[in-house]
Amino acid sequence: MMFITINTGCEFICFLAALIFLLKDKSTAWKLFIPYLLLTCLVEMTGVYLRKIAHVPNYALYNAFLLFECGVTGYAFYSLYRPFKNTGKWLIAWYIIFTAIYVAELVMNHFKTFVSITATVMSVVFVLASLYYYYLKLMDENFERLAFSAPFWWVSGALFFYFGSTTCNIFFDYLSSLKPINNQLSIRYYIFILLNITLYSFWSYAFLCRYLRRKSSS
Repeated sequence: MMFITINTGCEFICFLAALIFLLKDKSTAWKLFIPYLLLTCLVEMTGVYLRKIAHVPNYALYNAFLLFECGVTGYAFYSLYRPFKNTGKWLIAWYIIFTAIYVAELVMNHFKTFVSITATVMSVVFVLASLYYYYLKLMDENFERLAFSAPFWWVSGALFFYFGSTTCNIFFDYLSSLKPINNQLSIRYYIFILLNITLYSFWSYAFLCRYLRRKSSS
């Protein structure tokens, strides 16, 4: 029961949604979410085990996972941009910049802490990427019902999550100074729970929209 938390529950439900709705999808970018979300679930449960049972730091685990998060999310944005604009060079440039910041922070911290600066930079970039998608969609002359648009809901989930996490990182000291709720869990912890619920709810609905569109077109 210790491994069952709100976060792991949301992640597992989203993984099931991806498995059910995207298994026969022809897009590599969308199908990639199946192994990615499975990995997310495994990493989260392993993180809980290391922290609560083994009582050892789990920052190295999340440092490694950040590479997959950047890779999959960056590729997803690239695939969503493709109908509007070729951004292949942007994606490569972003991967190079991310890797440089990531390695530099690891070396500066002597591999002993979580790469928080890198994570913050990544969050800011993905917020800007989300806003740029909205701009491209606004300029697009083709009509699409956003209520059933898989890309729109996927981007919206990413925007809420990365904007919220960026804000939490900026005000980390202030949030840490606030009195914990029930003298146990910090307000920052509850904020991230809310962000995770929003992210995985939006993504699950996006996968459903993707499935319905594939069914209607066939």
